[in-house]
Amino acid sequence: MCAMKRLDAVVVGGGHNGLVAAAYLGRAGLRVAVVEARDRLGGPCGAYEFLPGRTLSFTNSPGSLNPAVVRELRLADHGLRFVRADPTVVHRFADRSFAGWRDQARVDGQLDALAPGEAARYRALITGLDRLGAALGVSLDEPPPALDELRGRLADPDDLKLFDAVFDGSLRGLLAERLDSEQVGGLLGMLALNAQLVPPSAPGTAIGLMMRPFARASAAGPTGPGDAERVALRGSTGLPVGSMSAIVDALEASFRAYGVEFRTGTPVARILYDERGGAVRGVVTAAGEELPADRVVAAVNPVHLFRDLLDDGALGPGIRADVAGQRMRGSAFKLVLEVDSLPAYAGLPDGADPEAARACQFRFGDSLGHIEESVTAALAGRTSDRPLMWGLVPTLTSPGLTPGGTHLISVNAWHAPYAPEGGGWDGERVEAFGRRCVAVLEELMPGLGDRITDHRFMGPVEIERELGLLESNITHGDMLPAGLFGARPHPAVAGYRTPLRGFYLSGAGTWPGGYVTGTPGRNAARAVLTDLRDPAHHTTDDDEQRRPA
Repeated sequence: MCAMKRLDAVVVGGGHNGLVAAAYLGRAGLRVAVVEARDRLGGPCGAYEFLPGRTLSFTNSPGSLNPAVVRELRLADHGLRFVRADPTVVHRFADRSFAGWRDQARVDGQLDALAPGEAARYRALITGLDRLGAALGVSLDEPPPALDELRGRLADPDDLKLFDAVFDGSLRGLLAERLDSEQVGGLLGMLALNAQLVPPSAPGTAIGLMMRPFARASAAGPTGPGDAERVALRGSTGLPVGSMSAIVDALEASFRAYGVEFRTGTPVARILYDERGGAVRGVVTAAGEELPADRVVAAVNPVHLFRDLLDDGALGPGIRADVAGQRMRGSAFKLVLEVDSLPAYAGLPDGADPEAARACQFRFGDSLGHIEESVTAALAGRTSDRPLMWGLVPTLTSPGLTPGGTHLISVNAWHAPYAPEGGGWDGERVEAFGRRCVAVLEELMPGLGDRITDHRFMGPVEIERELGLLESNITHGDMLPAGLFGARPHPAVAGYRTPLRGFYLSGAGTWPGGYVTGTPGRNAARAVLTDLRDPAHHTTDDDEQRRPA
């Protein structure tokens, strides 16, 4: 890439959202470059060598990638393939394993075994959440309204009651009122709060259950009652062949096809802007090289962006201080295990295919009480005796990740506080917590410890250093109502645009938040292209205040 060639757009940050944004802009014919600090593209979704010669992604979140991104960027043409697992999840309780089949009747039988009549209560809750999502008219594909506008969109008394329970109440309160089983509450709690250091008793914690209803309401065309997207326990996209990093490989191939250039190992030191004109003019790298551009899309953590790459003059000292001062409160811990063989899963329901069960995602979370205890301990600087976990065996759907018939087990564990009591995350503490996770995994996989031939445990400090996730927070901040609706990451910059003309935000720190959807990248690119067609769109209430007389 020629250093002084003026570009139409520079994308700062080569995580999956940055790559999505770059591909859309390149598809539209813009001259685009992606600048990434790490030596690999993709961030937590990209390839990482956890063990010698063993490369896969950090993330374990199948089923969330926006189908529109796959379709519009023609990712299938670039090799992206999915395996639609069935069951889609095996959830381990202390006394049994729950299989999330695509067949609702098989799921209902397990729900009723946990509490008589629970399936009907569960279905009523999911139906109510779907109805609320449709009534609110919130689209994941557009900047959301401010929180105080939402309630006024509702007229039905049942919708209003559910709105108050979801947006103002707690996840624990919502589920205690509508379900009988704490274990079923654990199934939903792991979806709503798995990555957040927020207890389910806190206000607003049920909002995570609304993301699928919002996605359904945003999608074009009707879906049948048996559609997997209707059931909050399951994803629908599937498991990428080649591990989750195959998504990044396809995105890279897509944006290359559209002429997008990129640099890795190139940290950005500063966003450049014209103080008199109030417009962005490019970036400067840590090596001092200027990359001039008419537009900059920042797809990095907003705290890092506002604290380290912007000065007070860019958007004003107030906005900068507000965003830079946000707490990340991360708590992720990573395990990658190489095993010479896979154990059979324990406690599966009758009729479960053992091979199919091992090929899908697994989760550990006994109950809402268990989640509450884990989060409360971490907030006090302690780790749980029974960590919450999400995991995959990617070698079952992606042969070739290891030679010689061994398998990889990829696990994300919660909650490992970034700053634990009694000292930091030294090697001994990391090893001890990793071993504790393995001991809990053996409840699902008996004899696992004897089959491990190699392992990698990564504590939150190492995750921050290696993957750029501040305080090991995978969602770039809490995902609660007050910080999502018209306010992510700040009310003045919540719609991807900013008061600085030509400067846009993307990434997990923007609406609709974290996880591997690609939606923030797609939405930010649409904002850029809309403004390119009609510059009058890129205005904010702060523009006139920022410009000199």
